[in-house]
Amino acid sequence: MATEIYFPKRLRLRDWIGCILFLFAAVLSGLSAWETPSIPLWGTFLAVLNTFHNALLACLYLVRLPAQRSDNFGLALGLTAALLPAFAGTSLAPISPLWTIVGVTGELFALWSLATLGKRFGIAPADRGLIESGPYRLVRHPMYLGELLLRGALLLGTSLIEGYAALAVLLMIQILRIAREERVINGYPVYASQVRWRLIPFLY
Repeated sequence: MATEIYFPKRLRLRDWIGCILFLFAAVLSGLSAWETPSIPLWGTFLAVLNTFHNALLACLYLVRLPAQRSDNFGLALGLTAALLPAFAGTSLAPISPLWTIVGVTGELFALWSLATLGKRFGIAPADRGLIESGPYRLVRHPMYLGELLLRGALLLGTSLIEGYAALAVLLMIQILRIAREERVINGYPVYASQVRWRLIPFLY
């Protein structure tokens, strides 16, 4: 059976803004990977993954489903989570092999989650339908887990003291996003009864 591709008849302004912003981020991360040959190979690989991630986000803004319900405050939380590492002084600068492995693992997990979400993707908590496949069978918010692993590796790999503080703030923001998202999506209690852990297996 052929897969149906959904294209909205009319994109909202926020979809165009999101597409342009993440396309710009993809260009910047791509230039970073291209123009800094002094970065070790594993750092370049992480930069390439980040470029692909941003490009994928830009594309998903053009094809995502309209939300049945959304949360504007959750959108502010999502944007804060995305921008916080930049204000904390992190970048794709060289970090140790150990932190790089953690970062790459987080990025790959986030990409898997994003590919599973597909046209149901959104930064703000919104109801575009429930996803129960892929990494969503393991934890209820795998995208946030991947982002925490990636951002945590970059934060702690570049500045230990500031990194712990920024990571603690980022974790609190993600927990707030989780709470708001679980209230917005229709049918969530049934899914929550099937997948116990929100973010970290056996812990939360």
